[in-house]
Amino acid sequence: MSGGKSLNFKIPAIIALAMVLTTSVASAAEVVWPKDSASDFSIFVTLLRFRINADHCSAKVPELKPRFESLMEDLDTHVQRIAKGLLASDVFKDMKDKAVPVEIVDAFKDSFDDTKHNFERRDATSICPQTLQDLGEMDDESLKSGLTEILTAVQVMIRNLEKESAR
Repeated sequence: MSGGKSLNFKIPAIIALAMVLTTSVASAAEVVWPKDSASDFSIFVTLLRFRINADHCSAKVPELKPRFESLMEDLDTHVQRIAKGLLASDVFKDMKDKAVPVEIVDAFKDSFDDTKHNFERRDATSICPQTLQDLGEMDDESLKSGLTEILTAVQVMIRNLEKESAR
């Protein structure tokens, strides 16, 4: 990308909506974001949107912390298993060796930070039990759909940046 050009890409609406429903105790910028592999980055983002909810709710409603921790272990296992299948497909197999440009990492960080601030204004005692229930009801099909959306979005963003930098 050259000097004055701005980055023009859009995160699919479903990802934006998912991010709106997330929150964080810590800033997304404080987390170590993977940059060497677009596949690792996509898996990280998928899990972070759940982790942000779990961390915030665990801090604000401590009696829910053990249930959120258990749920996060289950979600991590399921997402990792689903990712293996998706990343073996012709559509996504090249993402393992594709670095993530800083512009994409920064865009996701900014989105998560905005989401965190918006969510912190909500009443944790009412939203956290519902969040726990919603996350607990996620099945493999919804997890696969969410991960596919993120993999696709990251893939499109990388292609758009590559096209723009080739100009």
